[in-house]
Formats: sequence, C-alpha cells, structure tokens
Amino acid sequence: MAEDEDDSPFEEAARQAREAGRQARDWARKFKLRDVGDSLGGTLGDWAKKARDLVVEVSENVGVPEAVRDATEQARAMRIAGDAAGARAVLRELIEPYKGEAALVNALALTATHERFVDDRVPAGVEIVRELGDRLGEKKVGAMCLLDAAEHLRSGRDPAKALDTLRRGRARLERLGSQDLIEGRLLAHLIAASAHRRLGAHERAIREIRKAAAALPPGASEALRRLTLALGVDQLLAGGRIVEAERWIQSAYQRRIIAARKEAIRARASKQAEEREAGVELEEDAPTLDDANTEFDLGDEVDDRYSPLEQALLARVLAARGERARARALIRELPPQVGEDGLVSEARVRVAVAASPPAGACAAALRFLQADAADPDRLRLWALAEFRRLRTTQTAAAPSSNTATPSTSGVLEALVRALSHAPPHARAPQAQELAHVALVLEDFSQPVCRELDAVRREHKEDLALLGAELRLHRVRAALAEALAKTRGAETLDLEVRRLFSPIDGPAPYRLQARPELAEILGPDELSPLRDPLRREALIAAQRELAIAERTMLDGRAAIHAVERALVAALIQDPELPVARRRLAELDGPRVGDRLEDRLRAATELLAKLPDEILGVPVAGAGEALRQVVAARERLARPLTIAIMGEFSAGKSTFVNALLGEAVAPMGVLPTTNTINVFRRSAGRGARVHYRDGSIATVAAPELDAYLRNLDDQEADRIRHLEIDRVGERMGDAAVVDTPGLNALDEYHEQVARAFIEEADAVVWIFSATQGGTATEAGILKELREGGRKVLGVLNKVDILDSEAEQRELADYLRDQLGAVLVEILPLSAAAALNQRTAESPAGEPDNQTRGDLFAPVDDALERHFLAHARELKVDLTRRRLGEALTLARAGVLAAVASLEGRGADEDLATALERAGLQLARFSEELHEGLLSLDDLLVREALAIGLVEVGQGSRRKLDAQDGEYLEATLEDAAMRALQDRLADLTAEHEVLAGLLVERLVPWARGYLAGLASRGFARELLQTHARAASRGEQALRDSLRGGLRPLADDWRVATRELLRELERALARARQQSTSAPRAEALRLRTSVLVGIDALSAGLDALDRNA
Repeated sequence: MAEDEDDSPFEEAARQAREAGRQARDWARKFKLRDVGDSLGGTLGDWAKKARDLVVEVSENVGVPEAVRDATEQARAMRIAGDAAGARAVLRELIEPYKGEAALVNALALTATHERFVDDRVPAGVEIVRELGDRLGEKKVGAMCLLDAAEHLRSGRDPAKALDTLRRGRARLERLGSQDLIEGRLLAHLIAASAHRRLGAHERAIREIRKAAAALPPGASEALRRLTLALGVDQLLAGGRIVEAERWIQSAYQRRIIAARKEAIRARASKQAEEREAGVELEEDAPTLDDANTEFDLGDEVDDRYSPLEQALLARVLAARGERARARALIRELPPQVGEDGLVSEARVRVAVAASPPAGACAAALRFLQADAADPDRLRLWALAEFRRLRTTQTAAAPSSNTATPSTSGVLEALVRALSHAPPHARAPQAQELAHVALVLEDFSQPVCRELDAVRREHKEDLALLGAELRLHRVRAALAEALAKTRGAETLDLEVRRLFSPIDGPAPYRLQARPELAEILGPDELSPLRDPLRREALIAAQRELAIAERTMLDGRAAIHAVERALVAALIQDPELPVARRRLAELDGPRVGDRLEDRLRAATELLAKLPDEILGVPVAGAGEALRQVVAARERLARPLTIAIMGEFSAGKSTFVNALLGEAVAPMGVLPTTNTINVFRRSAGRGARVHYRDGSIATVAAPELDAYLRNLDDQEADRIRHLEIDRVGERMGDAAVVDTPGLNALDEYHEQVARAFIEEADAVVWIFSATQGGTATEAGILKELREGGRKVLGVLNKVDILDSEAEQRELADYLRDQLGAVLVEILPLSAAAALNQRTAESPAGEPDNQTRGDLFAPVDDALERHFLAHARELKVDLTRRRLGEALTLARAGVLAAVASLEGRGADEDLATALERAGLQLARFSEELHEGLLSLDDLLVREALAIGLVEVGQGSRRKLDAQDGEYLEATLEDAAMRALQDRLADLTAEHEVLAGLLVERLVPWARGYLAGLASRGFARELLQTHARAASRGEQALRDSLRGGLRPLADDWRVATRELLRELERALARARQQSTSAPRAEALRLRTSVLVGIDALSAGLDALDRNA
C-alpha cells in the first residue's frame, strides 16, 4: 500500500507530462508556420514545414517512455518495410511493463492490421491487443478501428460494416501521433478501397486507392506497393478506365526502376568512395542522375524487367483492351511458380477467361474456384468462363424447347448464386449480366426470373440504370410463356403489352426503349456487357425477336411480318438459335387440295421474291412467276386447240371445216402467214394485234374484205389476228390456226411457239402429198414431251388413187409416229368443208346422200379432247406449275449459295487477329517514329544556337524560339503519323480509315495541348545541359523526354482495338451477316414453300 502511495506522484507527473505533450502537439499542428514561411519565400517556407514537423515530433514524445518510443519507431519501420511479424515480436516484449501506454497499444493495433489486411493472415495475440485497447478506451486507441475494419473485411466479408467502422473511428484515428497517423491513413484508404471494390462502388474505390498511392512512404514494403498496384488496376478496369489502368502500372514500374537505379548509383558511389580511399583508380564516366532523372549507365546492375505482378496486371489490361495474343504471351512468360501468389494467380485466371481458348479458361477458372468454393466472385469467374465456352460451341441448331441443358443451367445457377450474395451496390450490374447471359442461352426459368424481378423491385425508381437486358428478358419470358401455352396477346401482362406500339410498316409493332444512363456496364472487364459490339448485336437481335414473337400471337395472318422480324434478328446476330428455330417452324403456304389453290399460293410466293437480294440475282424468279401466271390463265380459259402442220398442208381449210364456216382465209395469201385465233363470240368481228402492242378492231361487215385485201407489208406488222366465230361447233373451245413452221419468219415463229405453249391440245395436219417428214417427227416429239396430246389428220387423201393407198399411208404414219399421236385419221378437208357449207362440186353426189366426211374427226376430238377438257388443262397446268417451281428453286438455291459464300474466305476471329497484329505493329512503328524526333530537335537546337556541344545551354529560349519549336514538333509528329498511315492504307483499308477518323483528330488535339503548355520549350530547357557531354548525350536525353509523348500515342492507338473490332464486324455484317440471314430466310421460307407446293402435284384430283 505504501509502495502504491509512493508511486502516485510519479504517475501524476507522467499524466501531466502527457497532457502537456498533447497540448504542445495540438498547438504545433494548428500553428501556420508554413503560411508565414510562404510569405517570406520558398526557402523559409521549407524551413517552416520542417520546423513544424520537428515541433510535432518532439511534442508527441513528451511523456512517452524511451523504451516504448524506440520500440514503436523500430516496429513502424519494420511494418513499412513489410516485416509485420518482426514488428509484433519487438512490441510484444513491452506489453507487460507498459501495457497502459496508448502509443504501444496503437502500435500493436497497427501491426495487427498489417498482418490481417496486408498479409491476409490472422495475427497472433490479437485478443490481447483488443483487451489492452478495451482497458484504455477507444478514445486513446484510435488504431483499433483499423483492426476492426480489416477483420470485418477479411473474416466477416462485410465491406459495408468495414466502411461504417472506419467512418465511426475517423475522429479517434486523427488523434494518433503524426507518424502513426500517416500510416493509419494509408491503411484506412487501402481498407476503404477494398471495401468499396467489394460493394461495386468503383469510383469511390478509385478515389481511395489514389489517396493511398499518394500516402505511400518512400520505403514502403513490397506488399503495400503490390496491394496498391493491384487494387488500383482492378478498380480502374472495373470502372472502364483501361488507359489509366495501363498508366497506373507504368507509373508503378517507373517509380520502382528509378528507385532501383538511384539505389544502384548510390551503392556504386559508395563503392567508388571506398576505392578512392584505398587508392584505386576510378572510371572516367561514373553514373550520374541529372535533374530529369534520365541519365543512367548501369549496365546489368538494375533489372528493368516488369515484376511478375506488373506483368500479370499488364496482361490483364491488354486482354481488357482486346489485345488477347499479347496478353497470352505475357502470361506465358511468367514462371510457373509465380502462379502460387494470390494477386498474380487471380490476374492469370482473369487473362485466361478473357483471352485463352475456352477449354483452358474453364480449367483455370475451376482450379481458382476450388481454392475457395464459397467465394461468389470466384464462382462468377468460373461461370463466365463456362459461358464463353458455351458460346463458342453453340451450334446453329437450337434445342426444341426452352429447357436448359446441364451446362447452361450450371452457368446460370452460379450467376444466380453470385447475384444473391452480391452487396447492394453490386446487384444492379450483376443482374444485368445475368439477364444478358440468360438471353443468350434462352433461359427463362423461374430462379432466374425471380432473382431479376427482385432487382427490378429494388431499383423501381431508377430502372434506366438497369440497362436493356433486364427489360428484354422480362418481355421475352412473358412472350415465351404465352407461345408455349398457345395463349393470345390479351393474356400478356399489361405492362408488357404496353411496351408494344402498333405501327404501319413492314413490322406491325415497335418495342419501346428506354435510354441507358449507366456509362460503364457490368461488374468488371470480364463481363460480356463490356463487349459493346456483341452487346449491341444482342440487344438489337432480341428486340427484333421480341417483335416477331409478339406478332406470332396475332395468328397466321401476320406470318410474313414474323418472317421479316426474324430475318432482321438474324442480320444482327446470325447465330441466334431461337430465331433460326422460329424461322424454320413457320408454317409453309397452305397449298390445299385444288390446283387453283396451289397456283394462287405459288403466285403469292414468287411475287414476293425479288429479282435480286443484296446484289445477288435470283435467276429465273421472274420467268417462273410469268409461267405460273400463264398456267393460272390456262386453267381459267376455255380449251385451246392448236392446228399445226407443214406449209400448204391444208390447215386453214381444216379449220373452216372444223368450225363449219369459212372463217379462216385459205390459199396462198398473206393471212395464211399470220397466226389466227378463233374464239367463240356473240357476233362476228376481229381484233388485229400488232407487233408494237397496239390493237385495231375490224367490224363484222368489213372483216371479209379486210382479210382478202391484206397485203404482205401489212401482214408483216401483225403479231396475230383474233377472229370471232358464231357457230356452235367446238363449243367454247378456241382454235389457233398457225402457218406452217417452215414458212414463218423469225418473229412469227417466236409468236407461234408462244401460242403453241398456250395450247391444251394439238391437231397435226399431214399432207398426203408429203407423208411424215423428219421435221414433223421432231416437232411432234417435242410436243409429246411437253405433255400435250396430239391428234394426227392425214389431209388431201382425195388425191390418192384408192382407199387402199389411203390406209397404207395412214398405217405408215402410225408405225412411224404412233408413239406421239393419239390417233391418225384420213380426211379430205376441202371435201368436208364443201359438204358442210353445202357446196358440192360438179359431178359429186349430193351432200345429203353422203355421210359427214368430218364426223370421224369430230368423234376423235370429242373422245380425246372435248370430253376431257378439264383433265387436259389440269395435266398441262400441273406440269407447267412444276416446271416453274423447279426453275424458281434452282434460282433460289444458286442465290443461297452465293449469299452464304459472302466473306467465307476469312472468319471474323481471324480477321480481328490479323487486324490486331497490324494495329500493334503500327503503334510500335509510330512510337519509334516519335522517339526519332530527338534528332530533329537536336538539329534545331544547334541551328538556332540554343545549345552548344561540349558546353550545354548557351542562352535562354525566348517566345519566338518557343513558338518555332512548338510548330516544328507539331509538324514533324503529324508527318510521322501521316507517313505510316500512307503505308497502312494499302495493307488494311478498314484499319487505315479508322485511324484517320479517330487517331488523327486526337493527335492534333494532343499536340495543340502540348503547344499551349510549351512542351517543346520546356523539353529543351530541361535537357539542354546534356549537350555538355556531347551531341549523342543530348539526343539520348531528348529521346527520354519524348518517351511520355510516344507512350501516350502508342496507348491511344492501341485503345482503338475495340473500335477496330466494331468497324470490322459492321463491315462484315454488311458483307456476311446480312447475306447469310437472307440466305437462311430463303432456305427456311421460300424453299420450304416451293417444296410444299411441289409435293403431291401428280396426285391432285383432276376434277377437284
């Protein structure tokens, strides 16, 4: 008890000393010595800052035992250097004697925070530290909030609670001593950055990591630098800042190399000092550092290669930028054992998912997941790798239903789980990613829809931030359910129905769209949402697909609008399986069982077939349509019988005898060289169809005179004559009287063949004076092969001596031509005509006493033609329809082959790889060209007397010098760019065009910005002194000064890879995607329709 009373004065004195130290520290911090110094000059300002820091440091140590002060300073240095375990060992020895010292407990808390957060291991004795902190109270141990926040982040995986702990402890943290406060702020920034990263708040994370980078002390440990580097790159990439991410790596690399070089120079200088003292002769050119830190000559003493983490992160940046080949090459260069490092291992996996072949990416992601299967971030990486594999192996043939396969369901289950564990800030981008993947995989299952609906409810006030995928997924899910259950549009959800606005045009509906407010989509650079080209194509295709499915609910009447929408979807995404399936499932034309129905359907089908598609002709389409129209007309009009034969065979006389009236001009007259068509009418008359398309009418009283007086000149102007007849014979059948084919001119022969094509049956007139000629046999064979029945009539038998000769000649013709003739009948057409017109020749028996000479022909015509008029017309029409469809099918198949062959010489991936290599080569050549401007600057500096070799700077630059140098640098840089563009234009037109459109304006703006800052003037002023070591030294120094400019241009050039990918894909869409979509439409609609119309033609009922 006495001892306690004796100790009390000392404890009170210590308490008073600490309080005095606190007051002195607060006074020193608040006193604006720096402001006083600034008013007196820069030197005094620096002195004032140092004086203030010294006062603060002295005041902080007032009342702190020397042992504690020395131990905490030693532990701080060890922590910063990366030896947190060693720092803990140093401090642990003082716990028992000085457990009431706040400085010691704060040092222990900072050490434990380093171990828990930076080294990611549970520190030993952390419970003792917490107990000591509780005894002193949270106000005295401000560093305890850092330890609590690190524990929430690492163990509890609760970033929101970690941030809340930091906010609550901020005031207590500010009470730490100055050196502990600097370290505490650094840790607080790093912890906050990591927490914001997990919450998906990329912008906040970037702000915190930048503050951490600025707070890094000069001797910071490798672990701290690596953590700052990795966090910075990760969040800059997540925020879509690829250029900044690369600069972040390059800055860290440059700082590390400069520090290493400085250390090497100091080490060599120290060694030389020792050698000088020992009397060793030194080298003349010792390595030095100039003001710009550009002069080094250290040989192999400094390893200027990237560190494994820098190289892995650089590969990640390149993969995000689209330079997949370079990214894979950098990863391959890493030693295998480096993969055991956590940060490098994650970078490896991310590069694999983004740039490696799908099988390797899936394997790497699976190994990464197996290391911590409970981590939703790792689960998401695996799902994205599997999704990429599925997209690669996805075939054009879609499943017959919307049921997910095991592979697709696994991917979606993983993404659903990752979304369900995501913090609030990260749910929206992950939900959009899930909706994107579900649309691609055509999955509208309940778990996916339920999770997406939950996110929609959470963001009902700011739906525009969710992107188009969530809205499209909801619409497609509703439409898929309605189509699967064969419901009508009225059963759709009202909100979904309102999204479709009826319009007039090729498509019956327009799907409403909302503007997207989010600039960066998806959680990070691996998200498929970050591929603007694929996403743009997906959204456009899904919109057209939704319109098609909504139109399908309107029934069969809208089938053509559905087809157009499906083709539009396939133009955007040629491999969209559901669009292909929907197009293939569209019903073909309903052909019916009647020939008239098929003719009508064929007319509609071929009328919609253009003469060319995207510049590819559809050969025969127009001719096929003409043939179908002609076939329809054939079926609708009365039976048409063509009278044919050689010249002077008596065809006109036969026609008159057939019709029982002298309507056809006879004899060797001009009218016998014209084509005459006799149609039944109520009165007589004629229409003259001229070759120029005009038509003249001849009245009945004038008809005979017109026919008799027709001369050769007038006959040559006529295409054909259409003459009305009034007799009852032959009923409504039309009779075509053709001249002898051997007597026609070229034009009349073409017209005659057109009329023969229209004829349903043929009567061939043989002359008994000639028999059957070879020409006749050839023509008869063609007619028979064309499907016509031909009745043979042996005319002029009255010139033969006897009936026996008549029978003999008829039998001969039957033997020779019986295969192509239905029957051969002997006849004297002149005698039959005389008999029917009651004009018996002198000496002949009276007509009344003789039988009808034409009766056998009438009977044959009735038996073979008139009684079967419908059957004859159906057979020929059916045949012509089949020929027209065959012609159309051949033309469509040829067009399909041509369309499918567009761009088949090089696939898009190969084209992108080749273009990417050319872009990389261009960027390197441009980089070297800009560095080569050092020679120009040296010559200009020497020419205008700014520098002198061996002396250095001769005079200061004036304003005129600055303007001249800026203009010279700008002109030379643009010339270097234009020269390389000229070389590239011949190699890759699309790439050259993109660079002219994007890079040239950027370069002009960049150079204008440099000129406004006086870049060239500052460059020469900074490096002029290097001329004292010679012209080459000046050139090398200026080259180092130009490097940032060249690096910026190289980065800006490579940043165009995504734009290049989009430009190539759009060009390819015009040359490949659209043609292939049209080819698919032709296959699945036109060809299917043609085949449906052709099927079963021969089995159609003739009388139907």
